[in-house]
Amino acid sequence: MMDERKTLGDTISHLTRIAQMRRNRRISVAMAMLTLAGFYSDSASAAGELWVTTDRADRRTCPSAHCGLAGQLMFREAATPLEKRGEWVRVTKPYSASCVNGNSEYVKSGPKACSRENGIVNGKLSEWVESRNLSQVRPPDPGAGATGDDKLVSGSDDYGTYRTQFAQAARALIADGTCTEDDFNEMGGWMASTSQGKGKYFTYCGGMSVQNRVYLDVKTGQTGK
Repeated sequence: MMDERKTLGDTISHLTRIAQMRRNRRISVAMAMLTLAGFYSDSASAAGELWVTTDRADRRTCPSAHCGLAGQLMFREAATPLEKRGEWVRVTKPYSASCVNGNSEYVKSGPKACSRENGIVNGKLSEWVESRNLSQVRPPDPGAGATGDDKLVSGSDDYGTYRTQFAQAARALIADGTCTEDDFNEMGGWMASTSQGKGKYFTYCGGMSVQNRVYLDVKTGQTGK
């Protein structure tokens, strides 16, 4: 049962990341159009949005680095500020912490206790991010101006670091028929895996089910399901 819940949690996390990537891509396109039309400047932010300025911004269950780690926001991801408490910003409404035997299954590391001290009240948690990792100005897009295979993966997490590995893996998957260019155009590239560990990324080819998920190890260049 634990494995089933973990798989469900990973899938929800993946789908959330996909929705965020698509949303951010739509925002980028809209900003570009407005900028060209003279109605928008790069220094202005979307209404009410804050943007992640670091490679990873921890999402904690309460406004403290000592609370549970629920996940991370990626560079240039949008966050909606709902509350500010000291040097922390709440970026989600309360949602089920999936408490089992007194611990949250959604906490990836650190304290997992479903307790008020850990920010989990009545079985629900909210996510908090340090304000120093957020800005009203969205950082420049490292994938802007990309062409060819680079463009297929220009929306990837850590694109600036692993551009070559991402592009080469995408082309190899397209060449062997595992993926199509439309798959990468739809997904925007590779997303950092929350379950496979550091250096592992994934995308979807041919559908959005677990069976369609393709992983990439950027250290070895190997891909697989």
